[in-house]
Amino acid sequence: MPAIGATKGAVLFHLLNINLLMDLGAPPPDPVASPAVSSNVEEVCHIVYGQRTCFSMTDPWFSSSRPVVKAPMSPEELGTSFTLFTRLNDTFPATLDPGDLNTIVNAPFIPGKPFKVVTHGYLSYGAVGWIKTMTGELLRSADQNVIVVDWGVGARPPYTQAVANIRMVASQLAYLIYLFNKFADVPVSSVHLIGHSLGAHMSGHTGTYLKKIYGLTLPRITGLDPAEPYFNDTHPVTRLDTTDADFVDIIHTDDSPILGFPLSVGMTQPIGHLDFFPNGGHNQPGCMGDVNCQHRRAITYFTESIRQSCPMIGVACPSYGEFIDGDCWGCDDEHPCSYMGLDAAPLPSQPELTKLYLHTWERSPFCGYHYRVTVEFSNSTEAQEKMGEFGIIHLRLTGNKDKSPPIKLSEKSKYYEAGSVHRRVILTHDIGDLQTMGVTLEYPRSIMSWVRLEKPTFFLESITVEPLGENTKWKYCMAERVQKSGYEYILSSKQSC
Repeated sequence: MPAIGATKGAVLFHLLNINLLMDLGAPPPDPVASPAVSSNVEEVCHIVYGQRTCFSMTDPWFSSSRPVVKAPMSPEELGTSFTLFTRLNDTFPATLDPGDLNTIVNAPFIPGKPFKVVTHGYLSYGAVGWIKTMTGELLRSADQNVIVVDWGVGARPPYTQAVANIRMVASQLAYLIYLFNKFADVPVSSVHLIGHSLGAHMSGHTGTYLKKIYGLTLPRITGLDPAEPYFNDTHPVTRLDTTDADFVDIIHTDDSPILGFPLSVGMTQPIGHLDFFPNGGHNQPGCMGDVNCQHRRAITYFTESIRQSCPMIGVACPSYGEFIDGDCWGCDDEHPCSYMGLDAAPLPSQPELTKLYLHTWERSPFCGYHYRVTVEFSNSTEAQEKMGEFGIIHLRLTGNKDKSPPIKLSEKSKYYEAGSVHRRVILTHDIGDLQTMGVTLEYPRSIMSWVRLEKPTFFLESITVEPLGENTKWKYCMAERVQKSGYEYILSSKQSC
């Protein structure tokens, strides 16, 4: 979005209902909002755990993309809390107070184990349901430490105040991590920050403070659909970016415009080392266009990736259209792959801001197995004389492990001319080795179909199926030279070619 678009978007955002960014759960207490800062105030300072901490109120914090700048609320107003969960105290977690060093050095954490730090976003709080679920899954998956950041008072409206407050919360979290590192011998290399919406950008600010103030570099930050308003097309220091940790991975699930305006709830631009766009980053299956559902899907996908019931593999590709058309395939050097979620890892020799795409199901388990289907049409004289046909191809795949549900290779009718080749990436179950394939070519019904002088026929020659990440392909050739519309043709290994 260009600068003028960002300005319009920011203004329009104030006219829209901010509940679009809401998480499920009872609201926290009302905060005491700080007034907007006048343009001649360069910085605002607070005492944070006995240290004077100042926050700039000038460019880039005040810009065309951020037309309203507010001072962060004081630590006393915010009431930020940090809670430690382990397998030994998941029912009665320990409270961590950076202002009381005893709560840090005597904290019941598991030495030598990883630390996951989970942070909520706007209009949410630390005890919201999804944080409880994610914390439970993390502890079930491994013996580790989970810290939950609760800044619920500061996450209340107005949105511009919440945007300001994440800077204060980040300074508090950075100090907490520093104390663990200096006084409890916790290596910063064991810390992984996971933030949703505004919590993603707060995690980014934390990484910045740790570097600039304490000389510590986080190994990883995961952003779950980072909030876009006041962060899109802004200076990297104002948001989560690749300098905040050695590895920054992002899951984008809601980059669709709000009510047609040039603004979305989640970030549209890539901001991490790896940026995953499941289902293109919008129109998440099962959400039926519900913005809240789509914004929270990043949480759901990450949480489900912890269970590892099946892989969530993203493929590096310039665009979603090229991904679904099968132009990016193979998990090779040109189009590398990575797991989305907990097991995401840096790609070798891969530049920053790498976009990766994948499909998901509409309900849990959301993960599945990707296959590329290639259909080739005959270029015979007879096929050329027919001059092609419109239709939709339906498939049913059966393997030695499982079978697929009915699959449409396109939602709308496509034109299949003689000699043409068409590819499509589909999501289904792990079918194992392909054994049989059911193929149906459907001519679209319309008013014109009733006045056709001849019945629709197709000249499909072969179909190739390739599982993602495997050096395997199955190619079956049609036994029939010409196919009828609406009739299912069953192919087996006997038709391998």
